[in-house]
Amino acid sequence: MIRAAVLACTLAACVSTTDDVAPWEPADAITGRLAPELGPPPPVSAAPSTTLRIATFNVHFGKQPEDLADAIAHSGQLATADVILLQEIEAYPEEPGTRTRRMAEALGMTWVYAPAREEFDGTHGIAILARQPLANVQIRQLPFVEQPIRERKRIAVEADVMLGDTAVRIVNVHLDVRIGPVDRIRQLDPAAVDQPDPVVLGGDFNTNPWAWVDATVPLLASEAILGQEQALVVDDYMFDNGFTGAIGIDTSTLRLPAFQMRTDDLYARGLHVVASGIDTVDGSDHWPVWIDVSN
Repeated sequence: MIRAAVLACTLAACVSTTDDVAPWEPADAITGRLAPELGPPPPVSAAPSTTLRIATFNVHFGKQPEDLADAIAHSGQLATADVILLQEIEAYPEEPGTRTRRMAEALGMTWVYAPAREEFDGTHGIAILARQPLANVQIRQLPFVEQPIRERKRIAVEADVMLGDTAVRIVNVHLDVRIGPVDRIRQLDPAAVDQPDPVVLGGDFNTNPWAWVDATVPLLASEAILGQEQALVVDDYMFDNGFTGAIGIDTSTLRLPAFQMRTDDLYARGLHVVASGIDTVDGSDHWPVWIDVSN
């Protein structure tokens, strides 16, 4: 694994990554344009149960949140999700509420929307939706990767939900696209390190089988050079830290026929994985991933 990652770094001319990230910060302590939005308790809180269904879904900007909510409500697996992690969700002042809020309210859930960056006159970020109140909501800046074009600030958001009488830490991440395995693990590590058990960490890891030239041009045939996909590198890192994954690297979470790869996943630690898979929900270029966990 190390040999492959180092070779990938060399091929991709590893870009500068800032590792001196700030610690986790309570959501209600963050102010300004990137202040998170915390929803009220859900209208009908789900009673703590013996199993939690958690899903992650990159909604590709979530331009029609009510339509996404309707697709989820009529889906095979996400319709009964207790927690949904969202990536690439946005908010604009001219719209009637943040897209996260509109989606959560349509599903009868509470939420936290965490903006990662400004986008035009609005913001772009990640979110957690839940059928029970969210506790201990915190946000952390992830290592910033300098890139020649379209560099992005990345964050993680976490919150606790109840499984029976046990608090489960839920962590949502959305990592950069045009980076190699070494920088991907460096960006992921602050979200995963020192997490208490039990914990479920998921999101869009943007894992791909390519090396990148100057963080711009993918070497599409590089999988033969690397010997393994970035999804396997992330699996190795998470498994070494005691996590169990939801789906294998051969399960594609992209709807694009030309790019069959696993970019999204969920990982659990300190819990039993009862069932897991992907769901075919319309409204994005990603398929959502779900996992059932119990004590």
